[in-house]
Amino acid sequence: MSASLLYLLVPVGVGASLYVIRKLRELQWGWVRNTAPLRGKVFIITGANTGLGYETARALAARQATVIMACRSMERAGEAIRRIRQHTPEGELIPIELDLASFASVRDFSEAIKSRYPSFDCLINNAGLAMQTPTFTKENYEVHYGVNHLGHFLLVDLLKDNIRANAARIVIVSSKMHERAKIDFDNLGKWVDRARGERTNSLYNNSKLMNFYHARELYKQGYNVHVLCPGLCHTDFFRSYNPKWYHYVLFSPIVLLFLRSARQGAQNIIYAATDNVNTEEKNPVTGYFVTNVKQTKSKMKFDEETSERLWRESVKALNA
Repeated sequence: MSASLLYLLVPVGVGASLYVIRKLRELQWGWVRNTAPLRGKVFIITGANTGLGYETARALAARQATVIMACRSMERAGEAIRRIRQHTPEGELIPIELDLASFASVRDFSEAIKSRYPSFDCLINNAGLAMQTPTFTKENYEVHYGVNHLGHFLLVDLLKDNIRANAARIVIVSSKMHERAKIDFDNLGKWVDRARGERTNSLYNNSKLMNFYHARELYKQGYNVHVLCPGLCHTDFFRSYNPKWYHYVLFSPIVLLFLRSARQGAQNIIYAATDNVNTEEKNPVTGYFVTNVKQTKSKMKFDEETSERLWRESVKALNA
């Protein structure tokens, strides 16, 4: 074999192997196969104009659902609707303003839902963020606690009567990063800088653990609640991190093995909102959550005292 042919075959072989590895990973991540019509069903999605929320809204609309797109920017919501309409004419897409960083906005949104769409079928708490620099809500809580947890906590509380009356699902988007978190009650709602050498955003991780604890307490109270991890997804979620070109090079192996498209990650949200069934053995209280389109046991050792205290502290924060 000539050297020139060898130089050609080696990169081709490597490329083909990487392609096969990637496709096998995508098969493991799973896909929602149910395409049954959802005509007459009403879904509320927070953060529906981008990323996972957008792909969820698009998929549900394609199945003829009515989708209430709860978004901070009505302009961006309109742009998202125009993009969805390029793919499907089905379903109804209704934008309503919601800023989870403002209790007043959450209350206005909940009143709009109660008056216009009181009989909804599913509330999807999807919106979330991760910040590098100190950022705070209108009530002066650091945003991971204030938006990812507390804004959604208030939203569920305000809509609880409608949720019970409709036996509606509650879908809570957490993250597998909850397994690396802990609830720091001494600094709840305060910005805490990363410790030296800390590679992940602990405030974000902690808020995802709060999401799981929130789901557990709701399940105890009889709500039909489903918690999930969408996986590491390629969205604008980490836009505040401003990655450089060399970051993409350094993290290319992670991208190959772990990074999903927003559409792939949204499969877990869609599954939790339409198909997942909690059982006595597998539910949020027993530590199960949806990932790879199936129920998976969390490695976190959940603590009942922490769970109940977080609920009390959250209620206190709403009334402060």
